[in-house]
Amino acid sequence: MLLGTNLTAKIGCKTLLDNVDFMVKPHEVVVIIGPNGAGKSSLLKALCGDIALTDGAVSINQQNLNYYSIAELAQLRAVLTQNYELDFPFTVNEVVDMAHVVHQEQFSNGALKRFSKSAMQALGVSHLAQQCFTQLSGGEKQRAQLARVLCQLQPSLAKKRTCYLLIDEPTSSLDLYHQYEVMTQARAIAKQGAGVVAVVHDLSLAASFADRLYMMNKGSVVASGSPKDVLTQARLSEVYKINAQLQVGLSDVLPHILISKEAC
Repeated sequence: MLLGTNLTAKIGCKTLLDNVDFMVKPHEVVVIIGPNGAGKSSLLKALCGDIALTDGAVSINQQNLNYYSIAELAQLRAVLTQNYELDFPFTVNEVVDMAHVVHQEQFSNGALKRFSKSAMQALGVSHLAQQCFTQLSGGEKQRAQLARVLCQLQPSLAKKRTCYLLIDEPTSSLDLYHQYEVMTQARAIAKQGAGVVAVVHDLSLAASFADRLYMMNKGSVVASGSPKDVLTQARLSEVYKINAQLQVGLSDVLPHILISKEAC
């Protein structure tokens, strides 16, 4: 279990996180939602140990985050932030192979190459393997980097270790088809035993793939639970300032948000 307890983070007079509790279990997809500036990325960074906490603690598999070495953490969780650019002319294959560093003592080169191939196939970038990363489109770069973090987790999943994937706006540069493909892969990773945490802006996408949602506003969690319980008309009006409701129940249609033309 990846657990955050009473997470509080401040920079000067600004409060980024205010007493936030968070949990994700193996086999679970948890999505963090909220308007701009709500604290979504700050929460993800806190769970990764990338920002200093004023109060609270993060634990992975019942051990404090600070207990682990950097190498141990890299085997337990893979992280993709919003900033994933590279300035060097690596090929896509080389970018994905960067995930091998933390596993090269436990697996053969052949096994690691198979993990890379599998990850690139899963994210639909196999045909880009020998292309220069810097020359790709924004969406192609995003999928290549997602393949890298997936490749980082695959050896741990193969050894049945409890691990976690944390991704910040993984669909921001993607077209509609690839948005759903990426979230489908997130769901597949969870089925293999990982706990998945994703920051997502698209509420329909979040409702379609999340086991649980955390809705944030002004640095606090204002609601958590199933999409049906969190995405109520009252909360959408209060937090997003829109007159909207979650539409569910149609067997052949994914959950989606219906937005009224009338003001909330």
